Amino acid sequence: SDTSYSFISLPGNTVRKRPRRKFEEITRNYVCIWPGCSKAYGTLNHLNAHVTMQKHGAKRVPSEFKELRKVWRKQKREQQ
Repeated sequence: SDTSYSFISLPGNTVRKRPRRKFEEITRNYVCIWPGCSKAYGTLNHLNAHVTMQKHGAKRVPSEFKELRKVWRKQKREQQ
């Protein structure tokens, strides 16, 4: 049978993974608002994982960061 599987890498067919960001390259814009907690994360998903595990209130939603993301996008465009 001529079945091909996408998860089996073929010789000469190199898959390029996006390089992992270094600690200092991450802009930590998603901040935990729990009193006494100084944690901040580069993604909303990572912030929500922290909030859930540490029981630091309800999960945060993307709409809370709408304006903030708009500002970040503008800054990023100006840097390029």
